[in-house]
Amino acid sequence: MRVLILTWEYPPKRLGSVADHVFNLSHELVKQRYKIEVLAEDDLNPGIEDAAGVHIHRVANPIKTHPNASLLTFAMTASVAMEQEASNIIYHCRKRREKIDLIHAHEWLTISPAVTLKYAFNLPFIVTFHSIEAHRCHGIFGPINIAIREIESMGVQESAKVVTTTEWMIDEILKYYGENHRNKIRVLLPKDWIQRMQNIYEEVVKTP
Repeated sequence: MRVLILTWEYPPKRLGSVADHVFNLSHELVKQRYKIEVLAEDDLNPGIEDAAGVHIHRVANPIKTHPNASLLTFAMTASVAMEQEASNIIYHCRKRREKIDLIHAHEWLTISPAVTLKYAFNLPFIVTFHSIEAHRCHGIFGPINIAIREIESMGVQESAKVVTTTEWMIDEILKYYGENHRNKIRVLLPKDWIQRMQNIYEEVVKTP
């Protein structure tokens, strides 16, 4: 199976809990004979590299200056570059008579390109939430926070599965995005988490 992982953070250029999680996920999946393409935003070091079998594609935001911009506008403009590179990856695979089976988006910043790719190429996608906007803004929703919350809601609605890293996050997602999504949420616990992720991938890909 070949998986396209969309992320905003990937080592060694970016450090953090999300970056560490995606790094460990991609390399552990390669050990299980998965084909992994990682697509990450990186303004300082765009390019392509191979790291122990993980194919890493780094793209820069096409809008270089954001003097009065927000993280929201930055994410939306950077999404253009991610969509373009993801399309190139998909077409390149097809030329080699291969295919991307699944898109795995991490956090709200990659939801917009994931949804675009879902409809452009008829590909299923799953989304992992390491946090949600209600936590980051401490429940105080201004216009930007509301917009980000709506993007997260779109991700929950459009994805085949929603993945979290704690049981507590399941209740939080249901609280803010609707109890009707309970059946699509999966949690990765520390024990056997790679096997659990593989099970989620297989479940999604085999679903018509």
